[in-house]
Amino acid sequence: MDQSVKDFIQIRDYLLETLPQKIDVYLMGIWDPIVKHSVIKETIDIIENELIELFPEFPFEYLPKCKFRIIDEDMEIEAGVQNYYNHEPGLTFLGSTMIGYEIFDCYYRDSYDPRFEYTFIARYGHEVDDYYVGSKTAEAEYYLGQETPLSIAYGLAIEDGFIG
Repeated sequence: MDQSVKDFIQIRDYLLETLPQKIDVYLMGIWDPIVKHSVIKETIDIIENELIELFPEFPFEYLPKCKFRIIDEDMEIEAGVQNYYNHEPGLTFLGSTMIGYEIFDCYYRDSYDPRFEYTFIARYGHEVDDYYVGSKTAEAEYYLGQETPLSIAYGLAIEDGFIG
């Protein structure tokens, strides 16, 4: 395991340890749909700035990402933290999910292939090749009701408004 992955794990563990307190301070009682988007964005900015300040030597584009979802019906806040070092900057972190006993980080990006509008990536480890990738496969699995890492990434992209 190279040093950047070890540093990532240290930063991720710090974030996981301090995240519950940040949620209690910044996000509790935010159920107004107009305000919640702004508060979540500002909370993510605060977290990123704190990580930059505490770990200035670590490149910003590789810092662990957070994703918040406010479930209005249950008045509950879900927080997802990137579990694995992502070797490819420029991906949009959609969240983490667990299938069975395996954790996957889900990402979205516009596709480089003109035949597809978007690409989904589900990372399952720290190594460079520890990921699944797909576009139409993710869409088909999602609409067939299959619970796969790519179909979950597709569903998260729909929830976040990246695709219609």
